[in-house]
Amino acid sequence: MKLNAKLLCKTADEDDDLVKELTQKQLIEIDRHKDYGQELILDIHDVARGRVHAKGIKKFAADLCDEIGMSKGPSFVWGTDSDKDEWKDPKADGISCVQFLHSSSITIHAIDLLNRVFINVFSCKSFDAEKAKAFTMEHFGGKISSEHNIVRK
Repeated sequence: MKLNAKLLCKTADEDDDLVKELTQKQLIEIDRHKDYGQELILDIHDVARGRVHAKGIKKFAADLCDEIGMSKGPSFVWGTDSDKDEWKDPKADGISCVQFLHSSSITIHAIDLLNRVFINVFSCKSFDAEKAKAFTMEHFGGKISSEHNIVRK
């Protein structure tokens, strides 16, 4: 049985009885020597116009949670669709979304005017990065200009 940060985040698939037998201090000491989590970072360019809008971004974030087996918390969207605002600075315009997970978060920054979407999926519970990437590309299209799947220590 692998003990790691999942136990502290209370997202573990492991046996809860074992967790109850260990003290918080013991769990922290065990976790201190384990990987903390996983982060997938995707920069997507050439996203088709019209795929980036506030309602769709929020739905995508919730659907991505289901796709990779994460428990959803609240989500927040900030910004407006580019067709609803007078164009100013493409980097300042756009939509940001934070979808909290039971074990961390998904953040999305989407700029329709530049046809770009930037996504970070971070969780102390492991997930299938290839599945997350495929789901994201199916939703947004375009091409991945940069991607990183890293282990957080």
